[in-house]
Amino acid sequence: MKIYPVIMCGGSGTRLWPVSTSRTPKQFVNLVSDTSLFSQTVTRLAPGSDGLDLADPIIISNSRYLGLIETQLDAAGISPLAILLEPCARNTAAVAAVAAEFVGRIDPNGLVLLLPSDHFIGDPGAFRKAIAGAVTVANAGRIVTFGIAPDRPETGFGYIRAGAKIGPSAFAVDSFREKPDQATAVTYIADGHYSWNAGIFLFQASLMRAELATHAADVLTSTQAALDKTVADGPVHRIDEAAFAEVRSVSIDYAVMEHTTNAAVFGPLSCAWSDVGTWPAVGDLQTSSGPVEPILIDTKNCMVHSEQGTLVVALGVEDLVIAVHDGAVLVMPKARAHDVSQVIAALKARDLTELF
Repeated sequence: MKIYPVIMCGGSGTRLWPVSTSRTPKQFVNLVSDTSLFSQTVTRLAPGSDGLDLADPIIISNSRYLGLIETQLDAAGISPLAILLEPCARNTAAVAAVAAEFVGRIDPNGLVLLLPSDHFIGDPGAFRKAIAGAVTVANAGRIVTFGIAPDRPETGFGYIRAGAKIGPSAFAVDSFREKPDQATAVTYIADGHYSWNAGIFLFQASLMRAELATHAADVLTSTQAALDKTVADGPVHRIDEAAFAEVRSVSIDYAVMEHTTNAAVFGPLSCAWSDVGTWPAVGDLQTSSGPVEPILIDTKNCMVHSEQGTLVVALGVEDLVIAVHDGAVLVMPKARAHDVSQVIAALKARDLTELF
């Protein structure tokens, strides 16, 4: 059965400001290597010698990023099956509905692999092996989510608790848990049945449509109406704006996954995964601070990112993030890495829209 990779790449990733902005979000930026996270994602899912029956990718994004998408696909030598452009953001349930409906119209028996474009996976072979292992589970009528083996009590991720075993490395989902506080995260790690929720799914297109019809029928019918009015120009499909604006904004977790009896978790995976969601996470992965190495004097546990050649000198400081890009500088304690939204709010208050 053919697997249709559906890659979500419409987010703005402003937690990595000033490098990642609404104009050039993190998935299209060379943050941790000489290729972007988007390019790494599409390359990771290209047909290979391991027997995975992978279709050309389907990209879901918005018109603002079409040029970036086409340029980076061309550079990677990859021709998309389709580029679906949403006219407005409507959260991940709408994306799942678009994916299931679009693939279902092409191949009623097809499997959808729905995944973000802005994650790093250091061991692509292990990830592809997990996909191959999860195919049997998805074909048995399960919506499979991939759990990542946790290596610390992380408060920035959601968690999945595994229930009864239903196959090799596959379990029924006992429950989904929101981002915990530190004490709760420690109990999750000690429990041994929890994995991080990476937001990666494998499912039959027909099953997702059925689950949406049961648990979020309005999302499905509104999405179908929008797709019926889509205007196509080669692989580029522009979803109807007026119809898509009527789709309720809700996550796939709230709309389906927390209600279905067919959820399964595969894993936990050890594939060197990172959501690259904060500057400290970038620091853990980047092999260079930039073309000009910083001068660090009596500093401890600091990360520097200065990709455009600006010399950074730090003296007598600890646990800082220093990010320099296009005339803007961010300096903050690593412990405040989840608070970059306050920076964006301050820029908006000063009407500095060109900076975010």
